[in-house]
Amino acid sequence: MDKIKCVILEDEIPAAEELKYILSQHELIDVVGIGYDGMSGLELIKNKKPEAAFMDINMPLQNGMELAKKVREFDENIDIIFVTAYEEHAVQAFEVNALDYILKPFDEKRIEITIKRLASKFKNKTIDEEKLPDIINDIINKIDKEERIVKKIPCEKNGKIVLVNIKDIYYCYIKDEKTYVKAKYGTYLVGFTLQQIEGKTDFFRAHRSYLVNMDNIKELYSWFNGTYKLVMDDNNRSEIPISRNNVKRLKEIIGI
Repeated sequence: MDKIKCVILEDEIPAAEELKYILSQHELIDVVGIGYDGMSGLELIKNKKPEAAFMDINMPLQNGMELAKKVREFDENIDIIFVTAYEEHAVQAFEVNALDYILKPFDEKRIEITIKRLASKFKNKTIDEEKLPDIINDIINKIDKEERIVKKIPCEKNGKIVLVNIKDIYYCYIKDEKTYVKAKYGTYLVGFTLQQIEGKTDFFRAHRSYLVNMDNIKELYSWFNGTYKLVMDDNNRSEIPISRNNVKRLKEIIGI
C-alpha cells in the first residue's frame, strides 16, 4: 500500500513537532508539511494535496472550523482529524471511521487507532466517497456548536446581574411572556428567549415553554396520549411536560 500523505496544521510548534514525530514512527504515514496558522495551512493543503490533515481547532488567522469548510470545498475527499486540548462532552459523537478527534496531550496508542482507521479506508475502500462531504459537514456542525456553547448565562435577581453556571440550571421556562431560569440556588429572570438559550446551550427543548438540562433529570414517565413528563433533580422534583412532537427526539437522545 502507498503511504498516506498527511499534513499537520498546528500553531503550537512543540505540539506540531511532537505529533510529527509520533506519526513518522508509522511506515504508512508520510508527513509532507506543517502549517502554523489557518491561512498557511490552506495553502499547504492546496500545494501538497494530502490524503489526510491533522488539524488543530484553535488556530490564529482562521480556526479549524472555518478551515475545514474551505478544505472540504477544495477537496471533499481529504480526511480531517481534529486535534484539540479541550475535551467536550460530545467528543464520542465524532468517532466515525473516516474522521477522528484527538485530544492533547497526545497519546501514542490513541493516535495508532486513528492511523488504523486511515489504513482501513485506503486499503478496503469501505466508505462510499460520495458520503464523505456529508460526514465531514456533520462533524464540523457538531464541533461548531460545541464552540458556541457557553458556560454561564447572565441572569437578573433583585436588581443585580448574576452569572449562573450552565451545570447548575435545571430548566428554563416562560411565564407571563418572560423567561426564567430555575437553578440550584434559586430562580432568575433572564433577558434571552428560550430559542436564544437553546442556541447557546445543549439543553433539550421539551416543550414550547420549557428547555431542560438533560444532566439534571431524575426520572421520566409516560403521561397520556403518547406524551411524557420529566422529573427534575431539584428539591421540588419539578415536573416538565414533553410535547408529543418532541418525544421521539428525547428517546433518541437517551437511547430508549
